[in-house]
Amino acid sequence: MSADSTPPRSSPRTTNLLVVVAAALATVLAASPVSAQVHGGPPGAGPGSGNAGSGNLGSGKPGSGTHGRLLPLLPNGSPIEPSTWREESTESTEILDEGRWSWEVNLVGGSWDRAQGLNSNALEWAHAEVQRGLGGGLQFGAAVESWNRGEVREGDRAQSVLESGYGPTTLDLRRRLTTAGAPGPRACAGVRVRLPGSVDGPGAHVAEGGAFLPVTFSLSPSTHLGTMLEADVVSDALDSGRHVEGVSSLELAHEFTDRFSGRAEVVGVWYGEAGRSFLSVVDMGIAVDPVPHVGLSLGAAGGSSGGTTELGWFGRPSVHP
Repeated sequence: MSADSTPPRSSPRTTNLLVVVAAALATVLAASPVSAQVHGGPPGAGPGSGNAGSGNLGSGKPGSGTHGRLLPLLPNGSPIEPSTWREESTESTEILDEGRWSWEVNLVGGSWDRAQGLNSNALEWAHAEVQRGLGGGLQFGAAVESWNRGEVREGDRAQSVLESGYGPTTLDLRRRLTTAGAPGPRACAGVRVRLPGSVDGPGAHVAEGGAFLPVTFSLSPSTHLGTMLEADVVSDALDSGRHVEGVSSLELAHEFTDRFSGRAEVVGVWYGEAGRSFLSVVDMGIAVDPVPHVGLSLGAAGGSSGGTTELGWFGRPSVHP
């Protein structure tokens, strides 16, 4: 991905785009309660009937996702987010030149996590991302998750929760905050909205959205240090509402060759939902292009939340320009 050589500047088009995106984000999130009523928990779900978010405590299931994402439930009823969900949280600060495109298709991806006897795994098919430079330091992006499968299983027992279906679609608009090509840190700011996927899928069943601010420091031509702050409005895990979620991350990335790179990242997640503890994640991975236009990513992650530690791994092949 190349950086736009045009320095950022104010223009009516820039202002109009930002206003439209902000209005669209507010409209979609305002409509979320309607979506939650349509896609909410099973009939009769309510006080005393179990968890309508990430598990039905009344039936003893290890996890469920009738409103929010499919999350493992610990024996005490607290949900814990798989650490592999937070790998590569730090966004890029690179912005495409006006009229230029970039894309990538993850052919198939998988992850596996384990915490206190609970196993969770995810399988993804044909996830596609595309970005286009709009000029003036602006870039639009879209990500489509064609099909997802998620499962939470309690140890080696037959008791498990399995959900599958087409995944959410994510739209984002970002703008460069620093002058292109200038020495020093690079920064951009962006907003995103995530539209819900299949009712039967493991993802959230209501619209979500937020804003992010990544900054990148060049330590050498092949080594970069990135950090990011993010705030999102997301679906509850223990209820049928929404809450604010804060994310901070720090990533060190190094390109060993044109076709081989590695990275290490630490991520912190604060949940504005009662009953959920702060999540700390450490993840690391490598990316290699064994042949031109074909990539392979492999890595591992570990997380800690409320005194519970969990470990996981992930991998995916992809195609790109």
